[in-house]
Amino acid sequence: MARVLLLVFGGLMFLLSLPGAAQEPVPRFRSGVDLVDVDVSVLDDNRLPVRGLTVDDFTILEDGEPRPIVAFSAVELPPRRRPDAEWMAVVAPDVASNDLQHEGRLVVILIDQSIRPEELPASVAIAEAVVDQLRPGDLAAVAYSTFGVPQNFTADRERLLHAIRQPLVGLPAGDGAGPALCPCGACSLETVANVAEALAPVRQRRKLLVFIGSSLAVHSAGPCSARLDAPRERALRAIDAANLTVYAYDPGGLPTLVASAGERRPAGRNRAMANLARVGNLRLLPDRTGGRFLSDTLRPADRLAEVFRESDAYYVLGFEPAHPDDGRFHRIEVRVARRGVRLQARRGYFGRAARVADAPASGAPTSPRLWETVASLWPVSDIRLTAAAVPLARPDLSGSVVASIVRVARGVDAPGAIDDMAQPGEVRVFTGAFNREGRVLASTEQVLRVEPQPAAGGAFEYEVVSRLDLPPGRYELRTAVEDVTLGRTGSVYTYVDVPDYRGTDVALSGVLLGAAPNGAVAPADPLAGLASLVPTTRRAFARGEDVDAFVRIYQGLTRSLTAGYVVAEIVDAADTVVYRSETRLEPPQFGASRAVDFRMKLPLDELPAGEYLLGIEARHGNASARRHVRFSVR
Repeated sequence: MARVLLLVFGGLMFLLSLPGAAQEPVPRFRSGVDLVDVDVSVLDDNRLPVRGLTVDDFTILEDGEPRPIVAFSAVELPPRRRPDAEWMAVVAPDVASNDLQHEGRLVVILIDQSIRPEELPASVAIAEAVVDQLRPGDLAAVAYSTFGVPQNFTADRERLLHAIRQPLVGLPAGDGAGPALCPCGACSLETVANVAEALAPVRQRRKLLVFIGSSLAVHSAGPCSARLDAPRERALRAIDAANLTVYAYDPGGLPTLVASAGERRPAGRNRAMANLARVGNLRLLPDRTGGRFLSDTLRPADRLAEVFRESDAYYVLGFEPAHPDDGRFHRIEVRVARRGVRLQARRGYFGRAARVADAPASGAPTSPRLWETVASLWPVSDIRLTAAAVPLARPDLSGSVVASIVRVARGVDAPGAIDDMAQPGEVRVFTGAFNREGRVLASTEQVLRVEPQPAAGGAFEYEVVSRLDLPPGRYELRTAVEDVTLGRTGSVYTYVDVPDYRGTDVALSGVLLGAAPNGAVAPADPLAGLASLVPTTRRAFARGEDVDAFVRIYQGLTRSLTAGYVVAEIVDAADTVVYRSETRLEPPQFGASRAVDFRMKLPLDELPAGEYLLGIEARHGNASARRHVRFSVR
């Protein structure tokens, strides 16, 4: 059975307490507090969020017994606005972090095996409409119950749309993608359970599952009945524990559910009954979780706008569990002192149980602590990490290399004195390329000596660069860092597309940014022979800083070297070109390596504070390649 791989960027989200309450202040949610949190949407008769409630309006029951609410937050998501510049909505940052400190939703688009070929265009349109509803702070993932390559949680719309429109394009060598068997349709329930179990540890965010499919085998009166019992119960229990609101979207529209008055043939009556059972199965999960069954394929954007509006505002309640460590499932009931409203809230939680460590996979790090931080479906945020993954070609185009750059922040929230954070120390770093099923395709492990440097906010930072040999394809990179000085570990997940440098007329490396001086990088010369600067994951700079951008331009082995141009542009948040340069490239510059470096200094002194997009494009005849990187000036 194909396994759903779902990862979420970020750690816990910390919310502000409700201002202006007359009662004793209720504590905010804090890292390390052993609470069960319950995110609750309260909807009126029109399914619009009810705002302005206080902690006194809610009651929580655990296994039928009242529990005191010891933490409370009201969350109001910002309105959905289109930025002035289209690139701000389309081009995602090229760096990933495990420290997302803002509100937002987690949205899973599940494209099911029940979709018939004629329903595929409508299914794609529905999935695209979900992506279009995302706003800043939201993260989305694409999952398949059988055939297809899932896309883990990201804010990158291009990656989400690529997974929806071309689910098998760009698979690396060794990553099979054949359709899995799905006896009795049980794989759909198993996928729903996988999604819910992956989201269960996520605190204080609203979680939405948009199931796109023409059927969902929840119940069956035939021989499949027994086959569905276990996956159905597992899916229902996982949904209850994760507080996952399910919306089922039928891409075939809503067919006639009853036979016509003149229908006398048994086949017609059987077809009508089958349709009733099918729609009843599709409605079960939405009805259980407070979601909706949708079937309007002509206006999916309108229907999905209503869906997202339901979670524009919600509440997070926290209580101390009565049985935190027994490993059992405990029922939760939330009540609100308002008439005529409906609640979307989790129905239970699992007490912590003794964890049996997974066996290390092939290519796993030698350190068990490092393996634990990358083996789970959720990155570990005990230390703050930021990562970028940059593809490059070897000098003779004999292969490709991915440079993984990770910045480690020893922040003021870390245990220990400032002197401890500033002192040099040893770190262990593991970087692995994972396929869609979570298997390690390539990995590297380093033990390094680092010297942190002062950074903003009283923190100390250092950066580590790793190199992986990878063939062309799409990869997820997971990096784990064990900071021996702090005694803490963390992980961060990101993605990279490796071009076919040999077989492409024109290709670019990823964009590297380097800020001088940058003495907190290990190893000292991490990209010798591949790039002429020391990279950083920083993307926010002050005016007056010395920052260079670097790309390497390659002409593959498909034809003779040709002359061309490299064009660099910087666009501001108003979509105005504020910088442009054009440089001619002659064939002798490429030499035997068929590559030439392009390096430019960012004109930070000439740019006012704001957000910018740097675009670098190489043009050779009819062939071209382009890279983007977002940065800001403060």
